[in-house]
Amino acid sequence: MAAVRQLFFPVPGHTIGGVQQEVKSQGLEFDSAYPTDAQFVENVMWTQSNVVFVTLNLPGSNNDGLPWKGGSGSFLDEGARLQEVTQRNAANLRWLTRAFQTAQAKKAVAVVIAIQADMWDLAALVPGGDGLNGYDEFVQALANQAVAFGRPVLLLNGDSHLYEVDRPLDPTDRTGCTDTTTITGCTGGVVLSPIHGTQAVPNLTRITVQGSTNVPNEWLKLTIDPSSPTVFTWQNVCYSSCS
Repeated sequence: MAAVRQLFFPVPGHTIGGVQQEVKSQGLEFDSAYPTDAQFVENVMWTQSNVVFVTLNLPGSNNDGLPWKGGSGSFLDEGARLQEVTQRNAANLRWLTRAFQTAQAKKAVAVVIAIQADMWDLAALVPGGDGLNGYDEFVQALANQAVAFGRPVLLLNGDSHLYEVDRPLDPTDRTGCTDTTTITGCTGGVVLSPIHGTQAVPNLTRITVQGSTNVPNEWLKLTIDPSSPTVFTWQNVCYSSCS
């Protein structure tokens, strides 16, 4: 993480790239009661087209819930891993709350949340898989915040690397259902909404973006129309191996 932070967040509160812009960073705007939140410069927030965008350090492998492997010394330090998980989870929850507070205060039309982890990756639930319970607290908080917000919430994640769009906390979502007799809210015939034990959240849409190793190589283009009830439209744009 030290290398990632140095490369992508060299100046907390400013983006990199050709056109830099100022953003809110948890590394600068942390609650003084929680000084360890200052390390999370990657948790940023900005408002564009009356939509609040927020990024959160939420990784795969069951939210870093598995013992570290490989390397030596501190890389195998179980105490250090547990401390990392505890501090990061608490910081994420505070930053998520801050994002929705900001959206309410600004009367934003929507919220976009960008993370790495696929918190509904069914491969993690097979025997011997990584599991998904490490995300329960975050998803429950997200569900409560989204319901209270009451307007569109878009969650963007990678991790499982296959493009997919669904409403994982909406029990009426039929995305991927192949058996009309199964309970609603499923992907590939598997019910998603009860996995993390949340209330129903019909206003949360989730997009898993296409991974860079998949063919065709695509990036996700997101369009915002604040005057539209749904706010968002999107399309995959091919940049390599296009037919």
